[in-house]
Amino acid sequence: MKAKIQILSNTNYALAEVIKSELLESNKVNVAVAFLRKTGVNQILNALDYALTKNDAKIEIIVGLDFKTTDYNALISLEKIKSKYPGFMYYCFGDKRDNFNELIFHPKIYLFSNAIPNNIKYTSIVGSSNLTGGGLSSNFEVNAVFRETKPVYYSQLEAIYNEIKFTDSVFIPTKNYLKKYMGVRKDIDQSGEKIESSVKHRIDELKREEEQLPGPGPTLKKIIVGIIKKKQEEGLKSVPLKIIYEETERIVKEKELGFKMDTFRNSIRGELNKHEQNSKHPDNKSLFIRQSIGNYSLTDIGETYESR
Repeated sequence: MKAKIQILSNTNYALAEVIKSELLESNKVNVAVAFLRKTGVNQILNALDYALTKNDAKIEIIVGLDFKTTDYNALISLEKIKSKYPGFMYYCFGDKRDNFNELIFHPKIYLFSNAIPNNIKYTSIVGSSNLTGGGLSSNFEVNAVFRETKPVYYSQLEAIYNEIKFTDSVFIPTKNYLKKYMGVRKDIDQSGEKIESSVKHRIDELKREEEQLPGPGPTLKKIIVGIIKKKQEEGLKSVPLKIIYEETERIVKEKELGFKMDTFRNSIRGELNKHEQNSKHPDNKSLFIRQSIGNYSLTDIGETYESR
């Protein structure tokens, strides 16, 4: 069966109605949006409750913090849902000023699936709508909705979602972090166009706290660090790239981390090159030493590395 494709603008049919309908029929939901507001959460709250209680759904939301635009009250709403339902989890993607890769996080992806026999369906939504009141109903937006029984478009968007989920910038916020986030957000709002040095200092503090918070799973560089450390403890002075490939692939498959496997070895080499002690990459953490071609050990920083 070919995918049924629908294009929405909110003027012909509100995206909120599509999302609520899909939540009522789904047992797995993944969402990644740049911005979140309580007005958006409120519009789908009852449908979220139904999916989590009646469908025993597993729901994840990744929300961006770029420019501190995401509403603190919306994050508190997600925190309350998380504490109430074991099937719900949310993550934050660090502000461009705070994250590790200088990307502006700007996707709007909504994924719904139902694996019930004789009623298997996959629905994907991608477009311009953030999880805000305006994005879901009152703004002029453009979104494509794909409905499939075989996950073609869904699988492609799910791969992108997983790529987002396991980047360095994604972390699990704590209640203490949320309080500090609210303070920084208020300071930015009061500062206007010119951010005062005291506010910049608080942003730096927030960044340092983000670095110590756990992510949804180990990042690729963290996995590689663990492999090299283990092999060195077993007696290898330097670890061949072949072993790093094989061990990393094994761990990722065992833990079902969702990395894109067709280009995975390129990703491994990329992490080794980026974080090699002599690398000029701006995000270099100086974790690895290239002892010879295709052989790696850990720096002192790598030996004690505890962050994501």
